[in-house]
Amino acid sequence: MKEEYTPLDLLEQGAAALGLTLARPELEQLGRYFEELKRWNARINLTGLKTDQDMAVRLFLDSLALLPFLGQAASLADLGAGAGFPGLVLKIVRPALALTLVESRGKKAAFLEYLVSLLKLPQVQVAHVTLTPALAARWGPRFAAVVSRAAFRLPALLELAAPLLEPGGLLLAPKGPSLNEQELEQARGQAARLGLNPPQVQRYHVPYLTEPRLLVTIGRPG
Repeated sequence: MKEEYTPLDLLEQGAAALGLTLARPELEQLGRYFEELKRWNARINLTGLKTDQDMAVRLFLDSLALLPFLGQAASLADLGAGAGFPGLVLKIVRPALALTLVESRGKKAAFLEYLVSLLKLPQVQVAHVTLTPALAARWGPRFAAVVSRAAFRLPALLELAAPLLEPGGLLLAPKGPSLNEQELEQARGQAARLGLNPPQVQRYHVPYLTEPRLLVTIGRPG
């Protein structure tokens, strides 16, 4: 990666490497997102990543790389949304997506609410709650897709995601470059108990990173 690239260069060229063409309004929104992330991060530690290049690649491009796996899902819940990755990035490039960002920490939820207002993003709800299986059951099956970016171990994530998924819905669980085999085995048993399909592990690539990333997908039968 060349240091002289700006974050927007990395986003635009990285998106192209993923087969995506970002329209100018999308790039501008991602650029504002990036600048606000840096500004807030100086005060409340939204991410441990420090360089512009790392944030552009490991947060924004890593989120964009999940877009093909989302398919035509019309609604998405991002559990443990943190600073909005991947949910808000996916929303920016898929404007029609109805998005719910679930975040228990007040400062991060405040950042999400601020950003949604700043970018004037429609059909986005920030749920400042600690999601439990009981609360997920009360919310009921209402999402075509659920995503969580390494915020939970798979067995715990399945307990939260299963009640939220519509028939035919899909859970996306990015796990970084490695996945504990014991965690995956526990998730297989948990998925069977919850009436979900067996976990599938897929590899995907993020531009400018040499090692592939792992994505666990688990579907609810239609």
